[in-house]
Amino acid sequence: MSLYENYKRRMQVDTCSTGKNYPTLGEKLKSDSDKVMELTWDNDVQSKKAYIYDYMHDDHPDIKDHMTYENTVKTPIDVKLIVKTYSSLDQDQPEFYCQFRPSQKMEFEVNDDLYYFETEYRQKYGIEFPIGMMLDLPDDRGIYRKWLICERELANQFPKYLILPIDYQFMWIEKDGDKIYKRKMWGVSRSQKSYTIGVYTDRVFTRPDNQQKALLPLNPITENLWYTNEDDKNMRMVVSAKTNHPIVWKLTKIENSTPLGIQTLTFYQNYWDSHRDYIEKDKNGNIIGMWADYYDSSIEPTDPDTPSTTPSSITAKISASTPSIKVGGSFRTLTTNLFNESNEDITSEYENSLFTWTCSIDGEDWTDIVTWRSGTKFNQTKLSFPLDKTQLGKILSVKCVIIKDEGDPIESDPLQLEISS
Repeated sequence: MSLYENYKRRMQVDTCSTGKNYPTLGEKLKSDSDKVMELTWDNDVQSKKAYIYDYMHDDHPDIKDHMTYENTVKTPIDVKLIVKTYSSLDQDQPEFYCQFRPSQKMEFEVNDDLYYFETEYRQKYGIEFPIGMMLDLPDDRGIYRKWLICERELANQFPKYLILPIDYQFMWIEKDGDKIYKRKMWGVSRSQKSYTIGVYTDRVFTRPDNQQKALLPLNPITENLWYTNEDDKNMRMVVSAKTNHPIVWKLTKIENSTPLGIQTLTFYQNYWDSHRDYIEKDKNGNIIGMWADYYDSSIEPTDPDTPSTTPSSITAKISASTPSIKVGGSFRTLTTNLFNESNEDITSEYENSLFTWTCSIDGEDWTDIVTWRSGTKFNQTKLSFPLDKTQLGKILSVKCVIIKDEGDPIESDPLQLEISS
């Protein structure tokens, strides 16, 4: 037997505990290493119980630390926190990385808690999990703080993800036709190191000479941030300590493809304008909001509807036999199941509840256009799509709202069905 044939025979027989055959010794060693990491995970001082989520599932939207999790819609996840570099006078921030268990799923199915990532981020923006997600991590005192997952460090053995501590709640005014909204989003503020005197003077003008960067998750809110080549029309934003003389910045650049999942904003310092800008205070005189361009329109900005999350610890999920529905095709059976905080199926407790089904395409209501029929079970419905080929390739988003004994409504995660021929 040749050396090569002996090598192949050993690779097929000596296959570690997984019982698999490996084409190379490196792949076998990688599998063995993953198993060792799994078995020793809880003994590592770096291992922590964390919570991962997007802005829609943030049930602590007004704080960045000291969160508690008795009734949360955030998803628990095991991570290790790794400090790669420490801060210094010439280093803007220390570098932190997180690492997940080798068995952690990176793609999700309908019944997974993180299935919304597939429909809202991977399919829509092409983002790879978990870039752009937020992570609640406990510090050495057990206090949970928010972090932003920013980038994957490519590695063949144990992939790691660059994370940055969330340190600022950005606030801006969004104009949407005849509606103007006050927007808020947690993110990371990064100073741009410069050694100028703070002003720039040419032959005609003198202006502030200072820059600032911000990292925000890419989502349906932050994708509407914009800038133009007309400087006087660019968005302005207050990024400052809560004082009566806050610092205002003008948005000059947006990057959102390196990596996909993060909106990187670059600002140039601007001036506070008491005729355009507004400091919002509560009844005790405490500053609760700082808004640039608040008075740019005769329409008063309003708070948008708060993203709906499932009340208490009950979650609802819709499932179907396939992820698509045919135009003019037969009825597709949809089933809603409810789960408690331990992920136990409690659907039977809602047998006498009201199940209301709706659907939409690109935000347009299609509930009365499709055809519905009663299912064979109380938590089922049957759905048929009309013979409308103009909708081919689009996504039909189906939701179900459950109300029991006049209690708070429970809204399911949306089920995304591709419209096919």
